[in-house]
Amino acid sequence: MARVLVTGGASGIGAGTADLLSSEGWDVVRADVAPRDGVIELDISSHDTWLRVMDEIGPLDALVNCAGIRKRAELLDLTPEGWDETVRVNLTGTFFGIQTFAKSLIADNRQGAVVNIASVNAVAPVKGQPHYVASKGGVAMLTKAAALELAQHRIRVNAIAPGSIDTPMQQARLDEPGRRESQLAHIPLGRLGRPADIAHGVSYLLSPRADYITGVILPIDGGYLLA
Repeated sequence: MARVLVTGGASGIGAGTADLLSSEGWDVVRADVAPRDGVIELDISSHDTWLRVMDEIGPLDALVNCAGIRKRAELLDLTPEGWDETVRVNLTGTFFGIQTFAKSLIADNRQGAVVNIASVNAVAPVKGQPHYVASKGGVAMLTKAAALELAQHRIRVNAIAPGSIDTPMQQARLDEPGRRESQLAHIPLGRLGRPADIAHGVSYLLSPRADYITGVILPIDGGYLLA
């Protein structure tokens, strides 16, 4: 049975992805900064923690980097600490994951696949989130760079760029008066995404059906980038 580590696996896109992959027969290791039953603890922003966890859980065939944070602040109000935290978690944490996973595969002479969670905001900026937008833009280009370097080792690296997904991370924003309606107005398919929508994309990119696909940033956004 193939094994996959899903970060951010306690809620939202990570939980939805872990649930789907498990139902499809994967041996899923769920990890999150907030552990609970069935979810191991992993602070993705800590390189030492990545090394420890990868050593403890043993061989993997795939990695899904779902964990991330999204805090809002205007450019002129954003603190150095706010910038550093977002980039450290969203971008540096993804780098640590790719690197430690790839090294373990190469040491064992095995092939594998990585799927990162980027964002439509990697290419379509929004106000009030310069740190988030920059971090996700970095994830998109890191995906391509890693795909280029790791292809020789038969390690595929791709990313999903979600649009507006109805998750706990989004809930406070969606609860603002008129915000849900405003977002729907910019989505041609007329609905918010669900974690399962992203999970199906991840499942495909990890599967043998995607064996000739690497370095791709796949938007799953209801047509948001078309509007």
